[in-house]
Order: sequence, then structure tokens, then C-alpha cells
Amino acid sequence: MLVTFDYLLSNNYSKNIFDMKVIIAEGGSANNIGSMALIENAIRIVKKKHPGCHITVFCLDKESVRKTLVIDSLIDGVEVINDLFPTPKGDSIKKFFWMLQVFGWIVYSRVLLLFFTNISWAFCGRRKMNLQEVEAAEYIYCIGAERINDIYYKTALLSLYAIGTYVKMGKKLVHMSLTIGPVFYRSTISVAKKVLNNSYAIFVRDQKSYDILKEWKCKVPCQFDSYDIALLQNTNMKLLNSLLNEFELTSGFVGVSVIPWKFRKAKGPVRQEGYEKAIAETLDYIVEKYNKQIVFTPTVVNGHIDDVEIGNRILSKMKNKEKAYCIQRLLTPIEMATLFSACQFSIVTRMHAAILCSGAGGRPIIAVNYLYKLREYMKNIGFENYSIDIDYVNSDDLKIFVDLMCNKYDENLRRLLDRQENLKTILLNDIEQI
Repeated sequence: MLVTFDYLLSNNYSKNIFDMKVIIAEGGSANNIGSMALIENAIRIVKKKHPGCHITVFCLDKESVRKTLVIDSLIDGVEVINDLFPTPKGDSIKKFFWMLQVFGWIVYSRVLLLFFTNISWAFCGRRKMNLQEVEAAEYIYCIGAERINDIYYKTALLSLYAIGTYVKMGKKLVHMSLTIGPVFYRSTISVAKKVLNNSYAIFVRDQKSYDILKEWKCKVPCQFDSYDIALLQNTNMKLLNSLLNEFELTSGFVGVSVIPWKFRKAKGPVRQEGYEKAIAETLDYIVEKYNKQIVFTPTVVNGHIDDVEIGNRILSKMKNKEKAYCIQRLLTPIEMATLFSACQFSIVTRMHAAILCSGAGGRPIIAVNYLYKLREYMKNIGFENYSIDIDYVNSDDLKIFVDLMCNKYDENLRRLLDRQENLKTILLNDIEQI
């Protein structure tokens, strides 16, 4: 049986402390189930580790996050506000002037921080409220898992300047589920080193990130080569039948997680079109050989070029369209984990689809690695032989993985459950040490 989050934490894990303020910073939007899973599990970790504390979540979209926390029954004792630098919607001109204003704010705040640790008195408006929350807090749990990443270098720098501000205000910064990189630019590396060196604890979720900490000679004493906190995600089996009925599914389907990817710095020959073709051909093979229902489970749903659009595109390329279904709405982390528990296995490209399926859902996965963090995760759960990098993906290899998965299913499932129990135990033991 899998080790559960509440069971492990209830075993003399939490400390009796006085009321305190804790910030969970760098949260994303509920439109990304992975980001939302990090928020939800960070809340549960903080509540168990600091009983009775007041929690404020800084995120990119307070309304969507608050709504999801209400649905998943995690809103009690939690306040949700927008992060320090949420990127505005609008055209390039609007974003340009916003960036100029942010740059001025950063310069002004950095000057003040040369003389003071509390600087909210010098500001007004929403950012004043952010700073007041930080001033009242002892710990800042940072869950911007992929923010030190030059594929999104503007976001990376803004993120680092925001959490760097909290460090300069004298707060204990704890990085959860951190992936470092890929980083190409000296500016990102320089700022990242300064922030990480002045942090309180760092939990990375892959070996490469841990190696980067060593390469950068990070001085933080509490460094953990650990795992993603989404491994601790709960399910709610009371929801399962209603979810299956909503999407007209039966248990034993094959789940699919797909992605629109930029392919920056990709070395292999495959790009988005080839990736979609390989997935479509593999799904047709599953339908024809194993008579399985196919279900696309979108992790990012933002109304633009998102997982729903890519799922619909792949479905349109299939010959056996009648056996495939693409979920169109946004799921909560609990809903997705619960739905995954009813599949036989999943073919995943999104990192948190992989974690929610193989962790909370307890079902084996085949992975198309869009970044090394997913390759590393597959290695951690002992399924590296069931994964291929996205820029080399092809239907021939995926079909081999499918046949191996089906032929060795019971063995794979047993091995997965044993490994997940071990990973969760290590993660919770690491968290207990800070």
C-alpha cells in the first residue's frame, strides 16, 4: 500500500509552535494543474509543519487559485493575493511600459533595502500589501519550480528579483520542488547564484539541478536532492464515478498528456508536427491492438495554444477518432489524480501529468521527455526504459513501450507502487529536517 501524506505527517512530524505567518510565493495559475498541485501540497505541508499558522499565497491569478482551493476544500486559513510581479494581459506596448515601471520599482526598492529591511512604508497600492505580508512572515516557501529557466528568461529574472527582495528583507526562503535550468544567460546565472546562496533551504527535484548547485558552489547548508511535492497529492475516490460519468468513460482507459513545445536548444530532428504524428500513430495502434479507450487529460488550459488544442489536433490525425476523447475543461489537481487512478496507464509529456498519474493515481506511465526533469523523474521511479526525448520521439519506439507495458503490466504496477512509497518517505523526511 502506498504511504499517504497524512499518515506520515501524523507520526510525530509536526511541531507545536505559536501562531506565525508563512508566505507561499511564486504560485502560478489554476489554469496549470501542475502549478496548482504545487500550491495545494505546499499549503498542506505548511499546515502540518506550522500548525495554526496564517498562510498567504502569492500567485499569478488569485481568483482562479482561490476558486480551486474552495473546490478542493483547502481554503480554510489561507489568504490568496496576486504575486509581486504578475505579468499583465494585453499587447506588447502595454507590457513594455509595465516592464519599465517594474524596472523603476526594482531600482527604488533595492536602494531602500541598502538601509532598511522593512520598506512597505515607502510604497502604496497592491505591492505595499505584498511587502506588508512579507514583513509579518518568518518563512517564505517558494514554489516557482521552473522559474530559473532561460526558455522564459524574462519571467526568470522577474522571479529572482522578487524572491531576492524577500531575502534582503531578512526572511527565511525555502525553495520547494526546484528545477534549475536550462540557463544560458550570464545575467540569469549571476542573479540566481546570489538568491540561492542567501536562501534558507533548497529542495531540488532532479540530479542535474543538484549538480548545478554544486557547480555554482552554493553555500546553503540545507540542500536536498529530493522530489516534487506533487508526489504527495491526494485523491478523492468519492468523485471518481461522477468524473467517469461526466466524460462518458469506463475504467481501464489509456490517458494521454500532450504539450505545445518551443523546442529551443533541441538537438534531435523532431519538432511539434513530428511529435503530434508519433502520438497519433501510437494511439491508433493502442486502439487497434488492445481495444482501449483513449482520453486526453489537459494539464494547461488557458484558451490559447494549450493542451486542449494540441489534444484536439492529435485526435484529428487519428484514424480511430471514435475511440478517443479530449477533456475540454480545466480539472483540479484532486480531480485529475482521481481520474488517473481509473486508467490502465498513461502516455505523458507534461511533468505533473506524470507525477499525478504515477504518484497519486498509482498507475504506470510512458513518457515523452520535453525537459531533462521528466527524464530524471522516470529514472527516479524506475521507468527510464519507458521514456524517449521529445526531439527524438517516434511511433516505432512508443509502440514498443506500449507492448512492454501491457505484457509486463502487473510487474510494472507492483514496482511502481513500491518505488513511490520510497520516494514519498524520503521527501517527507527531507522536509522534516528544516
